Amino acid sequence: MRSKHTWRASWAALAGLLVILPLQAADLTVSQFRLRGPAGGNDEFVEVYNSGVTPLDLSGYKLNASNASGTTGTRLTFPAGISVAPGCYLLLANSGSAGYSGSVVPDLKYGTGVTDDGGLALLSATGQIVDQIGLSAGSAYKAGTPLASLGSSNTDQGYGRKTNAAGVPQNTGDNSADFVKVAPTVPHNSGSTCVAQGRSLSIADATVGITNASDVRMPFTVTLSEPSPADITVHAATADDTATVAAGDYDAVDTTLTLPAGTTTAAFDVVVHGKSTAGPDKAFRVNLDNVTGDATIAKGGAIGAILNQIPVNAEIWQIQGRGQISPLLGKRVTTHGNIVTAVGPAGFTIQTPDARADDDALTSNGIYVFTSTQPTVAIGDVVDVDATVDNYYNLPELKSATVTVTSKRARLPRAIAFGNRTPSADPTALSCGETNFQCFVGMRVTIDDGMITTGNRRFSSEPFAEVFITANGQRSLRKPGVRYTVPVPDGVTLPNWSGNPEVLKMNTADFGAVAANTPFVAGTTFRAEGVISYDFGAYTFIPTKIQIVHAAPLPRPVDPKPFFAVRVGALNTERFCDTEFNTTFTCSGGSTEPTADEVKLKTQRLSAYVGSVLKLPDILSVEEVKSLAVLQGLAKQLGDDYPARYEAYLIPGHDPSGINVGFLVRSDRVRVLGVRQLAADETWQDQGGTSFIHDHPPLLLTAEVPSAGRMRVNVISVHTKARQNVDKTGTTADRDRMKRFLQAKSLATQVQALQTDRTTAQIPLLVVGDFNSYEFSDGFVDMVNLIAGRYDDTQNLLKLGANIVKPALWNAVESVPRNDRYSFLFTEKFGAIQGYTGTNGREVPTHQVLDHALLNNAARARFLRMQYGRADLDAPVQSLDDSAKATDWRKAIGASDHDGFVVDLLALPLGLGILQSHDHDDRNGSEQHH
Repeated sequence: MRSKHTWRASWAALAGLLVILPLQAADLTVSQFRLRGPAGGNDEFVEVYNSGVTPLDLSGYKLNASNASGTTGTRLTFPAGISVAPGCYLLLANSGSAGYSGSVVPDLKYGTGVTDDGGLALLSATGQIVDQIGLSAGSAYKAGTPLASLGSSNTDQGYGRKTNAAGVPQNTGDNSADFVKVAPTVPHNSGSTCVAQGRSLSIADATVGITNASDVRMPFTVTLSEPSPADITVHAATADDTATVAAGDYDAVDTTLTLPAGTTTAAFDVVVHGKSTAGPDKAFRVNLDNVTGDATIAKGGAIGAILNQIPVNAEIWQIQGRGQISPLLGKRVTTHGNIVTAVGPAGFTIQTPDARADDDALTSNGIYVFTSTQPTVAIGDVVDVDATVDNYYNLPELKSATVTVTSKRARLPRAIAFGNRTPSADPTALSCGETNFQCFVGMRVTIDDGMITTGNRRFSSEPFAEVFITANGQRSLRKPGVRYTVPVPDGVTLPNWSGNPEVLKMNTADFGAVAANTPFVAGTTFRAEGVISYDFGAYTFIPTKIQIVHAAPLPRPVDPKPFFAVRVGALNTERFCDTEFNTTFTCSGGSTEPTADEVKLKTQRLSAYVGSVLKLPDILSVEEVKSLAVLQGLAKQLGDDYPARYEAYLIPGHDPSGINVGFLVRSDRVRVLGVRQLAADETWQDQGGTSFIHDHPPLLLTAEVPSAGRMRVNVISVHTKARQNVDKTGTTADRDRMKRFLQAKSLATQVQALQTDRTTAQIPLLVVGDFNSYEFSDGFVDMVNLIAGRYDDTQNLLKLGANIVKPALWNAVESVPRNDRYSFLFTEKFGAIQGYTGTNGREVPTHQVLDHALLNNAARARFLRMQYGRADLDAPVQSLDDSAKATDWRKAIGASDHDGFVVDLLALPLGLGILQSHDHDDRNGSEQHH
């Protein structure tokens, strides 16, 4: 057996010999492109052109891109049936935010941009590069000398390909020689006038495969674009490239071809010599010149590609390489003595035995063998495989395989243990270098402390498909810091949040670990064995065995309220609308308002949530409610469904879609003394006009609890501006940040007024609701802590100076166990990074706290517990729909896109010594239970 160091030396030689480069020129070229335009970085297009004489079927072709560090990803896969005629164009354009702004309508659209200093490439349906352009030395895509980046100026400028004498785009294989700057750009689409070429000659590329020592003939065809009334002659000669005459790769040809009058083709052969051993693919060139007659040369150079198809003996790690594209792509390989580790319905995985595994942590020792039908092998079989190396959506695999079982019941290779350290949670030190999972693809993995962090997604005809998981037993929580990939603003000391690179998908049914369409609720914990795969642009764990340790229930209600407590809660009802369109925009957020039946169903689902999940709070702040009438309808529904009497309170605000904040109050337990809006008329200068600061003015409710000696309580219902633009750049982001800042300052001023008024200073105060802000700073405006009196200027772009609220309020979220600190689930779409190349690149569902409860000292002295009720965020997508038909409390599932919460306060005189919380001074978020 060879030593690991011998294997490493052999691999280095083999890699240098067998890396396959796209040698042949193609009729399809990028003829013009723009990576930034007047509308910004997404205002981009790519124009492609068919310089050949026949239509090109582009089904399955791809537009790929690279950044300046060489990370690549697919931007567009051409749909089936797309073709481009000779001399004609297709226009591809970015349809993302602030995307392509040109007037020429694109034929195809993509959603993720190309960096200013990266590169782009056209790939065939088999993954071969047919054209590539780079704008930096670090780009993975470039030909010859890359172009200079045009920078970050938002102007209409790009690059266009030069044309030759026949009007055909020039493609010498050197970007700097082939392109010139174009300003302004003039894009063409499929409806543009095709280039009418004069009578011209083109020579087509040719390919042969050698499988033994026998010689083969490689035919070349020269084509005339239209017949000539007279004979035309042209000189053709071969020229060495990686294939040479001296090395015996082929026989030189130097000939003059004649195309008789009225004909359009002439042909000749080049003799290619066979080989007896595996080796590199090679190529030579054929050049046309010296035309006589009425014709020019349109495409005067061709590549003769010699594909060495003699199988290469290779270890799995040599086939895998370090990247998503195998260095042996397209080669026939033979790999011996590997162990079957997992079997699926259309293939199986094999892994190198431990004794032969390489010592390179960045290469995988496992690979998938695609059989298309049920394999006949079993886990533990030792197999020899002769197959072709393929790439399936960036998953290296073996196909067209001949499999020979040489022994059975072998000891399986040692599995990689996923847990707290692997995969890495640090984006600057990923487990596989540039990715977190590529070096494990195809390999055995064990997970002892796994957590399912989302319910099942739907996929095609599968109602219960993949879930997202972690291997460290933790939720995929939004953690402190500026959003991952967003630059930290000047003057802000916060780091970037990691983006949770340790999160990945799990497809539980692919290898039969569980039955297809098995539902899973987020929060479920498990142990599993399986393999890492790559599934349509995302890394995926496929278990071969799985044991559910704890199946999370759904709904998961809060605990019953203690008899000596008053319960205050909050719930964003998610567009609880009526049927009438009487606002500037629809309340529903769609094109129409809900029907009467839809309002009825929504009311029933919210009643189930408030009654059975939140356990009938005494005071409930409700957000996103259209009118007092629909809220009164919910109060009535609650009275019909539960032994409780509710009264509804709502005062309309200024939202153009009509959503407001309000209260539901149990009139059988609490007496309302007053309800009033705070700062409803405050305005600000909004982009040259005057606008209200608060779209949903905070609502202050004052009540007393008769059972607690007429104890009074003040509750402010809050729903501040959404943060969808906060992490972006531009005037809209600046405007939204300022409005959020002013809203928080306004509310802090109102809170401080209550704290300094002798009549209200000692009354328990709770500020509750949907703050649309985290419990920590996002680097721009920390709304929660500004309102609480804990704002830190060093962590925020917008500076406050001295805090307004003194003494500061306490966020009861700090008392909630860390894994339970979330009220909203948001899928971050980071783009094509860390090896992810799907439609949205890396997608990470993150759990975040947007719904908070801030308590003054008087309320904190009576604090017992804060709990989130679970019926929305942990559900499989299909369950959100199915629950609408439930006849019991499961109707609460999917009532909203937030999970609500309750806070219990002691409702007896403090001197009675009733048990209270013992962690009020815990500033570090201790996970104590009370």
